[in-house]
Amino acid sequence: MKKKWKILTVGLLVLSLAISLLAGCGSSKDAASDGKKVTKLKFTHHNPPNAFVCTQGMEPWAKEIEKKTGGQVKIDIYPSSTLAKPQDAYDSVIKGTADIAWGYITYYPGRFPLTEVLNLPMLGVNKATMGSKVIWELFQKTPAMQKEFADVKVLMLHTHDGAPVTSRKPINNLDDMAGKKLRTAGGPLVPYLQSIGASPMAMPAPDTYQATEKGVIDGAVMAWEAVEMLNLQEVAKNAVDANVASGTFFLIMNKKAWDSLTPEQQKVFEEESGDKASQLFAKAWDNTKTSSTNKFTKAGGKILTPDAAELARWKEKAKPVWDKWANDLEAKGLPGKAVLADTLQLIEKYKGQ
Repeated sequence: MKKKWKILTVGLLVLSLAISLLAGCGSSKDAASDGKKVTKLKFTHHNPPNAFVCTQGMEPWAKEIEKKTGGQVKIDIYPSSTLAKPQDAYDSVIKGTADIAWGYITYYPGRFPLTEVLNLPMLGVNKATMGSKVIWELFQKTPAMQKEFADVKVLMLHTHDGAPVTSRKPINNLDDMAGKKLRTAGGPLVPYLQSIGASPMAMPAPDTYQATEKGVIDGAVMAWEAVEMLNLQEVAKNAVDANVASGTFFLIMNKKAWDSLTPEQQKVFEEESGDKASQLFAKAWDNTKTSSTNKFTKAGGKILTPDAAELARWKEKAKPVWDKWANDLEAKGLPGKAVLADTLQLIEKYKGQ
């Protein structure tokens, strides 16, 4: 009898553990101490938990939603691709593996062709807050862009600041870019680098340090935040702060998870997302540029800021890439020209912000 009792007890413990583990695999509802339901949502992203956008963007955003819903919505954050790889984050939301995801457009070549517009080179985006104003307003006014995200609930879009070129060898002007092998995430930046004589190299961001150290590549085109996070200042002692390119990130939610929220909870999400969240996340980049550049120079690095005449040369080389991007989309029946024109107009509108 005792043996049977022990077996039954162990079985119940195993069953209880299995149930608790399964509860963490999807959005779930538990009873709070006051008897009200608590909705738990899983938030996946690829950055390490100590990244600036996590501590200054994601975490404050999630905590504010929890606070304003009276604890009835709890967002559990899964960093470092523990729930989904960078290139799978979007689909993980569609499938329901994750309820919320933050990801980078460039990891999805060809999937968001119009939203990729802020990845065009030398547009003049010098701050993340400015670029984020542009992409969020552009998204709201462009039905064809909204269609690219038809499978999910878009909470917001934002950008990083203009990326510098970091290099093992000095780059004093546009001509010095010739022959440089540079890591880039891809997108429209690839044909631009090729047009100025550089060789874009595709590789995962974490591999950039070792590849630069060993001389496999000369450097990279990455946001200052990434330069600091990857400690590239240790292996690339030169940088050109030319704001070569920005890049767009999404914050999305599973539609069923969204529909499961009460109208009051949805209102909280709407209030804390959109432009407010776009600027919150963007400021993480702008706030850290000073610390990132200081760390670069303290490590013995030199930063060159091109003058207006030199920047004009870089920009002139970019315009054919803009035009080809727009024409290629027009050939596919997409409003590439109109989106490019609207983007340039919005950049002028938000210049200095």
